[in-house]
Amino acid sequence: MALVLGHLVVNKGGGVAAHDGVRRRMMVPTRTTGVTFDQIAIIVLMATLLTAFALDRFRVELLALSGLAAGTILGLVPESRIFSGFSDPAVITVAEILMIVQLLTRSHLVDWFSSGLVRAIRSELGVLATVCGLGAVLSMFMNNVGAFALMLPLTFSLSYGLGVRPGVLIMPLSFSTLLGGTCSLIGTPANLVVSGFHLQATGAPFSFFETAKVGAPVALIGLAAILAFAGRSLRGRGNEQPSGEIVGPRRFVSEFTVTARSSFAGLTLPELEGRIGGTVHTLLRDGRHVFGRRQVINVLPGDIVLADLDVSSAIEMNRKGDVEVAGRRSISGELGWIEAVVLPQSIVIGTATGNIAAFERHTVDFVAIAPQTPRIEGRLSDIALSAGDILLLRGEPASVRSALTEIDCLAIMPRGFGPPEPEGWATLAAFIGAIVVSALGLLAPQNAFGAAVLLLALSGFVRLRQAIADLNWPILIMLAAMIPLGSAVETTGAADVLATWLLDLTGAAGLLSVSLVILAVIVLVTPFVNNVSAAVAIAPVAIAVSRSSGVPAEPLLLLVAVGASLDFMTPFGHHNNTIAMVVGGYRSSDFLKFGAPLTLIVGAAAIAAVMMSG
Repeated sequence: MALVLGHLVVNKGGGVAAHDGVRRRMMVPTRTTGVTFDQIAIIVLMATLLTAFALDRFRVELLALSGLAAGTILGLVPESRIFSGFSDPAVITVAEILMIVQLLTRSHLVDWFSSGLVRAIRSELGVLATVCGLGAVLSMFMNNVGAFALMLPLTFSLSYGLGVRPGVLIMPLSFSTLLGGTCSLIGTPANLVVSGFHLQATGAPFSFFETAKVGAPVALIGLAAILAFAGRSLRGRGNEQPSGEIVGPRRFVSEFTVTARSSFAGLTLPELEGRIGGTVHTLLRDGRHVFGRRQVINVLPGDIVLADLDVSSAIEMNRKGDVEVAGRRSISGELGWIEAVVLPQSIVIGTATGNIAAFERHTVDFVAIAPQTPRIEGRLSDIALSAGDILLLRGEPASVRSALTEIDCLAIMPRGFGPPEPEGWATLAAFIGAIVVSALGLLAPQNAFGAAVLLLALSGFVRLRQAIADLNWPILIMLAAMIPLGSAVETTGAADVLATWLLDLTGAAGLLSVSLVILAVIVLVTPFVNNVSAAVAIAPVAIAVSRSSGVPAEPLLLLVAVGASLDFMTPFGHHNNTIAMVVGGYRSSDFLKFGAPLTLIVGAAAIAAVMMSG
């Protein structure tokens, strides 16, 4: 197939030599025929990785490392470049910002600042505007997952204190943090990744607020649309009423033992399910699974039942003596109930619930779980945790909070606004200073935030050993492993192949039509994979499209950066949406109903911003 690719020299081995001897990325179009083995291999490899990411059944860092190993074996990534991603400015900057955000989170500064605003709010629209506005602003200066996590407790506090439906707040908060992240270089790691591609395509990285050329109009119009339509679109969606004790999803998987005096003894499994109003997943007797036709299996005293049911029903059954709910201590005492969500960076992801030493160490009962996986097997202690799972815990509030801090999970409950810790102000000053220095172009972002971390460490506010151990290593490793693969998409000429195919298929020519194609591609890919992987895969294609069509690279790369965050139509494309679905009690269709019109609105805003700036 004849392709107009550029001034490329095709090596004997099928690789592409470019004028840049270090990165081999800057290529000028010429004409060649056919596709090489390297081009086919990197396209197949990236498609396989994106599919595996979309399935969400494997650890992202292992997938990325496996892809990097495969790319090296196939000769797509030079041996000297295997670990180049770990020294990439994007990875270093993300790590530095995560260290600083850890301190800000523990300092309660956001809580303290927000508490002053809460007193002035009186209406549902006011609560929605406050939550979404704060979420968007925070996500401009930190990872949007971190901004969402910081805002969740405040959101539930407002919901409970002012009687506003959680269902009208949680999804808009998630979307707002995604919108805010489009406005700065550090708003999301995807922006840093695209900035690296812009550096190699044009010789200059994005400035600190470069993405705001497109991101700011998108965020403002998106926030206005959320405020205008959230109340009506989300009516009857998600959790309707705030609760003072247990917040979030009401149905959990819980384990209980049938007592000797239980009224359940002798019932068949269908009869038991009718009594408890839930689904029985597992029945164990004398440590063994009981199999057979459900209609003839009778429940006996001493049987252990794993069931999906309303937690309040389980608590009531325990009170009446029909069952004993799982837990080391009696759940009838004056201990606190706390729901917590497993965050994407939690160290317990992939760990069986029975192997979480922090619960034993802090004397916390793990009572039930609302898991992401629909497949439940074995005992409650055998369920492996994933991001977005909700845990129901019982214990002394201080002990539960300590355990959750240790495993990096987030309590979803109203919490008091304590005074900010002293180091919080120093951390905030260092963070703002790094932002200003970076925004003015005095230092590169990785150097500016590195200097802030160094100053905080010298002042004794950051314990580097602990801060490094607490980093979100799965995301950092995935990012570092995907960057060389993204470079391979460009250096092999695969990006040019895909670009020519896109242009031939769509007939796009000129800034408007090419921008529509690029934005459509990134918006369609992002809901199924994390936005970093989407940016790594599409940014080289955008550069190749720029060369083939004659359109400047900058507006197309800006669309890739912004489009990678426009993930509103599914609950599984971005971790914020996954957590929002679980804690907000939404269904997948709720995201499509509210997210699809929002995507069209902000997509139109993005195209208009590009045309006006171009």
